[in-house]
Amino acid sequence: MNYEEAFRHYREGTATEEERAYVQEEIAKAKALSTLLDDEGLVVKPAPIKEADAKEVKQAKAQITHRSIMVGIVSVIVLLLVIGAVLGGVFGTAATYAKAHIEVTQQEAIASAKEFAYQDALLRGFVGENNFKLSDRDVDMRFNLEGNLSSSYYSYKVEVTGYDYNNGFEYDYEILVNSKTGSCSVLDFDKDYEGVRNPRS
Repeated sequence: MNYEEAFRHYREGTATEEERAYVQEEIAKAKALSTLLDDEGLVVKPAPIKEADAKEVKQAKAQITHRSIMVGIVSVIVLLLVIGAVLGGVFGTAATYAKAHIEVTQQEAIASAKEFAYQDALLRGFVGENNFKLSDRDVDMRFNLEGNLSSSYYSYKVEVTGYDYNNGFEYDYEILVNSKTGSCSVLDFDKDYEGVRNPRS
């Protein structure tokens, strides 16, 4: 059964009993497996060693230690593969929804970030026209996983810089732009005195 299709039906309320049970089972597996790594039950305890001469005891301990290490390694690898498969399906579904919700292009996000930074800078004492520009760094996309997978979305992290020529301050912003709604928020802000200079320089 296809998890993404079953989950879509489950979310839309059109899932069959079998699909509903399958989706609930997969979500339960993901929750159970995420806590399994901390389970002390995975620790392999060596069997007690019977009384024997020193050489036999040493050999037995070496065999048990080697076997315990191998069992532990194999258990962890299998567990990680299972967790990866289950969570991969869940995250894959969320990412598909997030891509479908992109309403704001990168260029629109940059323009919004410049205007938002300018308006925020005015509240912080900035004097002058909006001269905010994109910093040298690239615009980053961030994935935001929501509890309701279908509400997951991407956001743009945009770094912009503006200069207050009247007072000599440079305003550096990291702005987060929601690709679904276009709303902006300040992720990081820095204001440094750079000295008064000619606006044409």
